[in-house]
Amino acid sequence: MTAGRTRPGLAGRGAVRVLEAYQGATAGRVSPCRFYPSCSNYAVEAFTEHGFWTGLALTARRLGRCRPFGPHGVDLVPIPVHAHRHPGPRRGMDQ
Repeated sequence: MTAGRTRPGLAGRGAVRVLEAYQGATAGRVSPCRFYPSCSNYAVEAFTEHGFWTGLALTARRLGRCRPFGPHGVDLVPIPVHAHRHPGPRRGMDQ
């Protein structure tokens, strides 16, 4: 893990282990995935970067796009963004 990343919780780590077992069972086979990275690699990264619930939602969205005649190409996990509310300029000051 690099600096700035948070460690996934128990559910996220469990999901990653299940996905790694799946990847081990399917190793050596040609991937039918239309996207890069493969759907299972995408899911591992989503759970690791975003935690269980957001990772689950991202993975479900990705699997929903995987269909015949659907889109294809590079589809990376979104970068986690932590929005902070910054106070704007105060009204009546220097205006």
